[in-house]
Amino acid sequence: MGFLKSLRIVDVTKPVPLEEIRKRAKIIVIDDDPHSFPCELLRKEGYTIESWQKVESLSRLEKGDFDIIILDIGGVAGEYSPQDGLGVLEHLKKYNPSQIIVAFSGQTFDLGKTRFWKMADDSLSKPVDVIKCKEVIDHLLQEKFTLAHYWEGLISILRSEGISDADMEKLERRVAKAIKKGDKKEVMSTINSVTEKAEIAGRLLLIAEKIATLFGW
Repeated sequence: MGFLKSLRIVDVTKPVPLEEIRKRAKIIVIDDDPHSFPCELLRKEGYTIESWQKVESLSRLEKGDFDIIILDIGGVAGEYSPQDGLGVLEHLKKYNPSQIIVAFSGQTFDLGKTRFWKMADDSLSKPVDVIKCKEVIDHLLQEKFTLAHYWEGLISILRSEGISDADMEKLERRVAKAIKKGDKKEVMSTINSVTEKAEIAGRLLLIAEKIATLFGW
């Protein structure tokens, strides 16, 4: 019983083979040039990729429909933000810190926009080939498509809400115990109980769904 009380997320983290991660992960490429990213070739390599020429649904991006967003910086979201893709990138990272985003562009930008590139998890410059895409995507899947990464995103939201470290530690123990039991329902209900704010609870549950995906639930 003492062991369960001290259970942490790291104790229930299990590595997932890259081939399996590729099957589970959903990727969206948002690029105004439909020919600049090798989507079809990557699909043949086993990746699940959807493509848009502009941001067709901000709500789908917010809801975490995609595990990796490859986002063109210009010409894709002018109706959503005067800063185009840069504004969307910043918004998504604030809304869901664990969202994996690759900044994608053939343009150069002034130093005032450097912070946006730093907010992205990685970047790709046009033109790009299949090998470079595979390297970046596989690295992100192995480094970021993990329980630890999504838990850090959840903790980031809780910190912004002023949740105490002690309460976050209690939450971690309860969630880790539920994960160890393989109980998705308990994982979701435990995370949902942290706050009475519907908007915050919704953002936390998005991350909880990603955690469930990792375990194939």
